[in-house]
Amino acid sequence: MISIDIGLLLLIFTGIFFIVFWCFFREEPNYVFGFRTKRSTASVSNWRFAQQWFSLLAMLFLGGVVLLQRNELIAEAFYQVAVFGSYLLAALLVETALYLKDSRTSTKSKTKKTFQRMSFFYCLF
Repeated sequence: MISIDIGLLLLIFTGIFFIVFWCFFREEPNYVFGFRTKRSTASVSNWRFAQQWFSLLAMLFLGGVVLLQRNELIAEAFYQVAVFGSYLLAALLVETALYLKDSRTSTKSKTKKTFQRMSFFYCLF
């Protein structure tokens, strides 16, 4: 029976997607492929940010897990959990970054609107 190393397979595919998204793919958000969440598909800039950084982080985390397993620092039973956990960690970091990016943008726009309202009231008096 052929033994397939899921970590190496995912590392190869993630590397290919990283190169494609980082260098070539600049399309608008879609629902067919890529890192799709509510925040990542909210705007084109969020979409590009999520595509590039998720692939990079997932590749780095997967590479670390594969190296740890190859050097026998983690058990085979824990290996598959660590592989999928590295994907989840990358997704969590990208979603957190998108949340912080969106919250900063909305705070700036709220502050600007509040200032405009205040200046309107100052003109009345």
